Amino acid sequence: MNEENQKKEGINYFLGILISLLTGLFVGFIVGILFAPKPGKEIRKDIKDKSEEFVKKSKESVTDTIDKTKEFVEKGKSKFEEVKGKGKEIIEKGKEKVEELKEVITPKKENIEA
Repeated sequence: MNEENQKKEGINYFLGILISLLTGLFVGFIVGILFAPKPGKEIRKDIKDKSEEFVKKSKESVTDTIDKTKEFVEKGKSKFEEVKGKGKEIIEKGKEKVEELKEVITPKKENIEA
């Protein structure tokens, strides 16, 4: 469970950085356009075009991040199942060894008690 929480925290941390970065780029772009030597109509058109482009790229980035996160989670689940299966195998082998030892020890115990 702790490992799962760490993964969630890592994803949340990454998304926070990504959103902050994109927001900073967008705000910087808007400020740069507002101080550019262009007429008002051109600036407003540029802002509109770039805003639409920013939203489109942001959606693509978020979609890519979500896809990569889902892929990461699926890999984690399959790895967990693999380790879980190996653990069950080890436990079964251990039980078999205990039974073998029990079969060997029981006759010797009876000989000692007799």
